[in-house]
Amino acid sequence: MKNKIYSRSVTIRDNNMNRWAIEFEVRETGPCTRRNVDTFEEFEECFEVSVHGEGGFCSGQCYDSIAPRTSGQKELLDFWTKYHLCGMASGTRAQEEYLNGEQYKKDFDGFVNLFSGYDENFRKQFDSTSFNIMCKFYQVQPKHMAVLRNVIAKYTNNNPIEYILGLDPKRIKNNSNDLWVRYIFLAIRGLYIDKGYKYGTDWLYIPIPKDICKRIDNLCEVLQNEEKELSQNLAVPNDFDMAGDFEATKDTIEKVMEMRECEEEEAKRFVALGIHLQLTFSDLNDTFQSNGDCLYEANGTEYYIGTDDELEQIASDRVYNDDEYEYFWREAVAAKKTTDSLKDWLKSIIDDGWCNILNSWDGKYGEYNIDGEYICVSRT
Repeated sequence: MKNKIYSRSVTIRDNNMNRWAIEFEVRETGPCTRRNVDTFEEFEECFEVSVHGEGGFCSGQCYDSIAPRTSGQKELLDFWTKYHLCGMASGTRAQEEYLNGEQYKKDFDGFVNLFSGYDENFRKQFDSTSFNIMCKFYQVQPKHMAVLRNVIAKYTNNNPIEYILGLDPKRIKNNSNDLWVRYIFLAIRGLYIDKGYKYGTDWLYIPIPKDICKRIDNLCEVLQNEEKELSQNLAVPNDFDMAGDFEATKDTIEKVMEMRECEEEEAKRFVALGIHLQLTFSDLNDTFQSNGDCLYEANGTEYYIGTDDELEQIASDRVYNDDEYEYFWREAVAAKKTTDSLKDWLKSIIDDGWCNILNSWDGKYGEYNIDGEYICVSRT
């Protein structure tokens, strides 16, 4: 059983000014035996670390989508890839660095470019000539050729060209994410067996430091200070904070209209999102924009912002005008999950609330009193 013993969260803005909520957890797993990624020796581990991100249009292990803006954010990504689930990997450091680096991409693309020009008859066979062409192209060392031959024979039926490219010149049969394709290129680079360890034969781990919670605290402090510095740099005259128990009065809306040179409707929606995200005016000002039909974007994320009636109308239009809902109704009828007519079935969906239709993220929304008018905010 895993018991959570520590958690902390921090919000950052990356180099593209996209906003990311990062959550850390440390869990007690109970003693378990693992193999060290560096020494391959067994060790006892009682903890595991989890890092989770949310922002833009993705969540979970989305570190590849974060463009680091600061040294602290680079440290965050290093920490994330190193310690999430104890850095669990199916390869050694050298194997993983190759497969996750630019060289593997270049090697795979080079293979495609090299052999895609050959006709179908050439692809159907893989003889000593083909093997020599491949070895010469990649400058395969003689000491690695025996392992490479064995990998080719065992996993590609003695024909890596047909296995990767197939016989259809318009598409690739197996891409670089395929496990056996990885085997081939690891063998080409002499990394299929690294320090006696064959790739993919076990899970390897990084021992969790005893002071892991302190390390996360220190990292979060750095990230928060960097965000505070960014906010100070973005600050404008008459800046104000919409966090806490902020009240959106008529004076506030008029102030936003003047500062953003916008109409009252946009100003109200701007403030509603600011309260929803607990931001200052300057934190939100540069990235806030309207995408039409109550759809707004800020910090790399889209939101529906409007009155309950406005958003209900948008949801209704979507349900009645999107053929996808009729398809779902037909599937439900075929599966004997409903006996309603299409009209009644669509009405029941709308009656469940607009947020269930417009918010495919988490089905939640916030509602805020903005100068006497209630404005709703929801992820898309």
